[in-house]
Amino acid sequence: MGQFGDVIRAGVIDTPRDYAYRSKAGIIPSAEYAVFFDDFFQVPASNAIPGTTAIIDTGATLVAAAADDISYHGAVKIASDGTGEGVANYWPKGIQLGLGKKFFMEVRAYTVDADDTDLQFGLSIANATTNPEDLYTTASTDLITFGVLDGDATVKMLCDKNNAGTSASTGDVDLSDATWHVLAIEVGGLAASSNMWVKGYVDGALAETWATETSIPDDCALAPFIAARTGGAAGHVMYFDYVRWSIQR
Repeated sequence: MGQFGDVIRAGVIDTPRDYAYRSKAGIIPSAEYAVFFDDFFQVPASNAIPGTTAIIDTGATLVAAAADDISYHGAVKIASDGTGEGVANYWPKGIQLGLGKKFFMEVRAYTVDADDTDLQFGLSIANATTNPEDLYTTASTDLITFGVLDGDATVKMLCDKNNAGTSASTGDVDLSDATWHVLAIEVGGLAASSNMWVKGYVDGALAETWATETSIPDDCALAPFIAARTGGAAGHVMYFDYVRWSIQR
């Protein structure tokens, strides 16, 4: 740990300036921000991260990442012996947007093949929970998702309110194969003033801005989630190192 909160990792110094969006984003619990952080040090039981509900495809597993997998402690590994299979975990519905309170969510994640896997996180009303992808597709009526989908390594965002028929953003930032990336979303604005927005970040840089206020879910409680699925090859694996979110009180 260097001065002013600099983090020294693998010979590289990451400073707060590299992730400017974290400023005043409630990294530290306070009277102003309610904060959640899970570094996945607890070993998942029955594929479920403690405190979450798990949606698990046949043949898919979520386990603690072993040192011989990724040489990184405090991570979870999602894998499957089949194609198009995976796991989603979601926390209780405790986030409501559109009340003028800023919301922030961040994950550090890794996929062995960025254009042949799903790697997603965000908020979902979770009123469809048969399949992991139900949380990050319009199978659920209200959601904000950010990540990659099988067939494209480009990070995209999807926001939907009451299944209004929105489509994912085009995106222009790609994830690299077998590489750790930090993905984040930030939500701000007040629904009543029609100025809500969602911003998506990849490795500290702004990648997407969703400004169609009418498609941002602001009238219901949403569940934070993480999810990943194999694509066309059963041997693909994905990891989440941590997940955290904060919302203004």
